[in-house]
Amino acid sequence: MPSSPSGPAAVVQAYFAAINNKAYQTAWQLGGSNFSSSYSSFASGFSTTASDKVTILSVNGSIVTVQLAAQQTNGTVKTFQGTYTVTGGVITNSNIQQVG
Repeated sequence: MPSSPSGPAAVVQAYFAAINNKAYQTAWQLGGSNFSSSYSSFASGFSTTASDKVTILSVNGSIVTVQLAAQQTNGTVKTFQGTYTVTGGVITNSNIQQVG
């Protein structure tokens, strides 16, 4: 297993890299387990997502503010903005809203 990402921004970037690579187990271990009751429902939540482009806007301690463009399998793009809290090398909280 690769080494753990270092720093809150790196954890968020690794989380989305895992999702984009369909490595949902890695994303689950980086914090997905904090947002879904089961691994299968977490992974199936990305069934209509072709790829995610995350932009780190700022890091304030353990809080990472992001913009996210989620390319859907039907060609549309959903945009999101908000924050992820990283504790102990995993995402422990999120406050993300769809903005477009």
